[in-house]
Amino acid sequence: MRLARLPSDRRVSGCLRANFTPMTDHDALQALKARYCRLLDTKDWAGFADLFTEDAVLDVTADTGQPPFCGRGALIAAIQHAVAHARTAHHVHSPEITVEGDRATAIWAMQDRVIWDSGQSPIPPHTGITGYGHYHETYRRADSDNWRIASLTLTRLLVEMDD
Repeated sequence: MRLARLPSDRRVSGCLRANFTPMTDHDALQALKARYCRLLDTKDWAGFADLFTEDAVLDVTADTGQPPFCGRGALIAAIQHAVAHARTAHHVHSPEITVEGDRATAIWAMQDRVIWDSGQSPIPPHTGITGYGHYHETYRRADSDNWRIASLTLTRLLVEMDD
């Protein structure tokens, strides 16, 4: 099989030039959620906090029975309390994204694995969980190209607990 030769205007010093297209809002929101997973799992709390609006709301009532956490500081403190002493792996996929001007919504299918260090689990006597469910999120554009998470609701369909 013979590959077609690329037009000469695509070659620069023997290398291919990349054809970059501007990032769409959908691309930017997917990149934001990818950073969410990476920064949460690597415990980069400053970077993680920067993903949220100042007045962000975290609602994990269905899992914890706690009322929503209002404000970025309270949200970050709650998440740190839950997973600071845990090894975590968060995965999201199949986003359903709707953008309307400087606001957007998304539903993400999710899976997370959380393994707490000895004696650190907020769910005694468990040492780990694997959860499956959805993130329901709203976003606001903070400036010309920068989206932030304004609200996040986690709903789990299934949780497997380790003893």
